[in-house]
Amino acid sequence: MIPPARRPAPPTLRQSLRAGKTLIGVFCELGCPAAVEIAGLAGWDFVLLDAEHGPLGVAQFPEHVRAAQAVGAQAVIRAPSNDPAILQHALDAGAAGVQIPRVESLPEARRAIESARFYPKGRRGFNPFVRAASYAATPVGEFLEQANEDILVTLQLESVAGVEAAAEVGALPGVDVLFLGPFDLSQSLGIPGEVTHPRVYAAGEIIIRAASARGVAVGVFSNAEEDARRWLQAGVRYLVFSTDTCLLTQAMRSAARLLR
Repeated sequence: MIPPARRPAPPTLRQSLRAGKTLIGVFCELGCPAAVEIAGLAGWDFVLLDAEHGPLGVAQFPEHVRAAQAVGAQAVIRAPSNDPAILQHALDAGAAGVQIPRVESLPEARRAIESARFYPKGRRGFNPFVRAASYAATPVGEFLEQANEDILVTLQLESVAGVEAAAEVGALPGVDVLFLGPFDLSQSLGIPGEVTHPRVYAAGEIIIRAASARGVAVGVFSNAEEDARRWLQAGVRYLVFSTDTCLLTQAMRSAARLLR
C-alpha cells in the first residue's frame, strides 16, 4: 500500500510575520483545554494561552498546546513572568512561541530572548526528549535548528519605562514582536482603564516607529472592534482580540436577551 502523501506543514507564526502577514488571535483565560480547542475551531490565526492572569500552570501546558494543535491551531503561551524556567516549560510543551510580560529594559529583554533560544543564539535548557522534540523522535540537530528558527518571541512593553526602552529592545536580534499592553500601560500613565486615551495611542506610535525601524512586528490587545481596527490601520500585525471569558459572557448575554 502506498502511504498517503504528507501535507506540507503550515507556516509558523514567525514565518507568517516575516512574510508581512497580519495575525489575529484570542486570549484563552479559562484554563480549560476544551475552550482552547473551541477557539482553534473558530478559526483564529493563533490562541494565546494566558498563564499570567489565567489559572494555567506549567503542568497544564502540554494538554493545552495539544488541544490547539489537534484542530490545526498554533498556541503561544504568555508566561506569568520573565522566568527562564517557565519559558522553558512552555517551549518544551511545544508552544509556537512565548509572550513575556512587563519588559522594561534592555537586560530584561535580552534575558527573555536568550531563554527562548538554543546555543548559539541563546541559553535555553536543552532536552531532546520533550514533547516539542516529539519525545526524541525528531533528530537532535533538526530539533535545535527548527526551534531557533520557528519559535516566536513576543515582548510586552506595558509601562512608561517599557515604552522608553522600545528603540533599544526592538534592535535586539531575536525579538519578533513588541507588544503594547494597554491596560497596564494606562495604569503606568496614571489613567487606569482608559485604554483608548490619546496618551496610550501616542505610546503605541512610539513603539510602532521603533519596531518599524528594525523590521519587527507590533502587537496589541484590544477588546473593542473600533479600537482594533484603529490599531490595525496604524500598522499592528499581531492583534490579540478579546478573551474567551469575555466573548463567552457576551454570547451568553446576547442569547438570553434574544430569547426574552
